[in-house]
Amino acid sequence: MTRSADDPVPPVTLALPVAGVLTQVLREGLDRALVADRLDTQFVGSPRTAVERLKTLRRVTGADELLVTTITHSHNDRVRSFELLAKHWPG
Repeated sequence: MTRSADDPVPPVTLALPVAGVLTQVLREGLDRALVADRLDTQFVGSPRTAVERLKTLRRVTGADELLVTTITHSHNDRVRSFELLAKHWPG
């Protein structure tokens, strides 16, 4: 569809519903991408497995820094998780 300079501009009341639908489609796509990214960057396994996956993440993204979080019910388990990571992380 083409328009010339002589064609009237459609009223905003016609454009808003279309913009709303497009915004929703884009948002849903971004939400899916965000969820996929979060799932792809969750590492579960032995310390060596986690370190290897973190190294891969760093290499693929070019990151010079990684932020690691551990979600556990117990503070002691979280501390232990970080101790294991620190023990196996090259440095």
